[in-house]
Amino acid sequence: MEKVIGEQIEDGIDIITDGEVRRENYVFHICRHLQGFNMDDPILKTYRNGALTARLPRITGKIDSKTDVNWAAEEWKSAQDMSRVPVKYTIPGPMTVIGSTHNEYYADVKELSSDLVKVINKQIIGLFKAGCRQIQLDEPVMVRNPDIAMDYGIDHASRCFEGVGLGVTKTVHLCCGYPLYLDQEGYEKADRKIYFQLAEKLDNSCFDAISLEDAHQHNDLSLLQLFKKSTIVFGAIKIADSRIETTEEIRDRLLEALRHISADRLIIAPDCGLGLLPNHVLRQKVRNMVSAAKSLP
Repeated sequence: MEKVIGEQIEDGIDIITDGEVRRENYVFHICRHLQGFNMDDPILKTYRNGALTARLPRITGKIDSKTDVNWAAEEWKSAQDMSRVPVKYTIPGPMTVIGSTHNEYYADVKELSSDLVKVINKQIIGLFKAGCRQIQLDEPVMVRNPDIAMDYGIDHASRCFEGVGLGVTKTVHLCCGYPLYLDQEGYEKADRKIYFQLAEKLDNSCFDAISLEDAHQHNDLSLLQLFKKSTIVFGAIKIADSRIETTEEIRDRLLEALRHISADRLIIAPDCGLGLLPNHVLRQKVRNMVSAAKSLP
């Protein structure tokens, strides 16, 4: 983890992560800390609107914390102690946990979501009390199930941050799909139009920043004009394409984005996690992204 943190700082990233190197899976990690999940006898299931098939944990009891330990805060602090720049902590949201597991216990999925809100909120409050000032809720399933997102998903995501005081940047991340392997072509993505459906409600929620992907599939950038208050974390490099984007092409896309949103509300980032990329490719992509951002007027 120290190597991952050091490389991000060396490459010019202002707000880093711990690389999620302690997690075998970005969703299963939280499930292991909660009561109600059967991790030992997973079930084979097709999910993400048919994009993936995998063995998923089963929900066989009421969701609750296993202990009073704030494991998220402990993980964040161990990373922040290694870094001279802020470390963002990421945690999956209720819709994404539900969409990545198999429910056999709850008759009402909204009740399941509410129970997940409680345990996630406990960890986020712990992060705030420990001093973490960059907290991101990962909710890619929102763009897979926009009707649920509009009904209660965005509200439940917002409730995960209840009790968090001033000075914390509250981010929600909505990518459109992650491939199975590097350079996979034609993998199933959510419809880009769904960003338009969710924009107004997201903008009027508790979030300070909305993280959207743009590199793998470009958006109609008029989308950015729908966000009147929120900062946009703008996906500027592909996360599963071994071709390294040049500084110039990244910069050109950012200049297009700036026609629709002010620079003080635009943050540059990769589309999503970079776990599929070879290290030398990953680092050059990031360096070019940083150079492009710094070259803007």
